[in-house]
Order: sequence, then C-alpha cells, then structure tokens
Amino acid sequence: MANFVQRTEAPASDNSYYYANNPFYASGYGLPNCTCYAWGRFWECQGSQGSRPTLSLNNAEDWYNHADGYERGQTPRVGAVICWRKGNV
Repeated sequence: MANFVQRTEAPASDNSYYYANNPFYASGYGLPNCTCYAWGRFWECQGSQGSRPTLSLNNAEDWYNHADGYERGQTPRVGAVICWRKGNV
C-alpha cells in the first residue's frame, strides 16, 4: 500500500473508489456500509499502482479466506484490512 494517506473525513461523492466504481455501492450497499468503505479504501490506498481489487464481494468476514492473491497475516500494519467473524471482537 504505497499510497497510504490517513483519511480523516468521509470520501466525497465524486470519489469513484467508493461510489461509481465500487461494486458494493452499485448493488445498493453503499456508504456507510462497512464493506463498501473497506473495499473502496483498499483500492484508494493502491491508487494508480493497483488495478481494481479482487477482494471478495461477500461479507467482509469472508475476505480472509478468499483466494485473491493478497497477503494475509496476523500482524497489524499500516494499510492493512482487518476482518473477523461476526460476533468475534
């Protein structure tokens, strides 16, 4: 995630990572839905370096086991997406 910049405000409605090009938004699960935000934020952090993410289009709790080619691990780091099973905090 070479383009990581801390986000302190909600994305503007013209930000295509979260709106026009976001599959969650297109299917009626747009912001403030958490999967819409996480999917868009992942792509936003990749910026022009990355193509459209191949993250799962299911619930975010299913992302960890989705075969998409992205690294997985147990150690938090800047730019990472955290996911856990529903009910497990």
